[in-house]
Amino acid sequence: MEKNDFSILKDEISQNNVLAMAELIAMSETRFLIGYMGNFMQRIHADLYVDILHKNDLGYVFSDSYDLVQEGALFLCEHYGKHLNDIIGYSKKGKPITIEIACIRKMTKLINRKTSSYYHNVSLEALTPASEPYTETQEEKMQNYTTYDAIIESLNLTENMRIALECRIKGLSFPEIGRVLSKAQSTVFEYFIKMRQRYLAIYG
Repeated sequence: MEKNDFSILKDEISQNNVLAMAELIAMSETRFLIGYMGNFMQRIHADLYVDILHKNDLGYVFSDSYDLVQEGALFLCEHYGKHLNDIIGYSKKGKPITIEIACIRKMTKLINRKTSSYYHNVSLEALTPASEPYTETQEEKMQNYTTYDAIIESLNLTENMRIALECRIKGLSFPEIGRVLSKAQSTVFEYFIKMRQRYLAIYG
């Protein structure tokens, strides 16, 4: 991937350029999300840059960050002969959804799964005898995660609601969540109103 090849994003999607397109979209999206998701996203972006830089090196082992490119490329493969700005659907509000927007949403869902996994797991290698938690504390945390997951599952949230909730837990504001989801701030408010209504209906 060359430095100034963003013009490829205007080309027709084909077998010859689908990977390059996915790499550019993934790089742009992860760079954008650094300001909202902090150091974790910065590491994903940096690993992705190294992967793209060395992808043709013999014996090079890709990082997990390259999964974003593969996710995007697989989606774009379904749209050969089209362009990224072609409309493939409409949101519930009637806003057009282009192939590029749909591709970014695929990547965002994967990013959300990665960040959820990251914050819900502790590396055993990182633990030292001094920092290793008490068994009771660890079990209590696991119970809390299980309870949290059960509550979230019971609310039957949409994918966007789940992403919005995860972003809010990480400290993002409503305008910031709107930018992550490419939604208006009012829509983000609606998500949380609906989540609260569902929670109260089930748990009082």
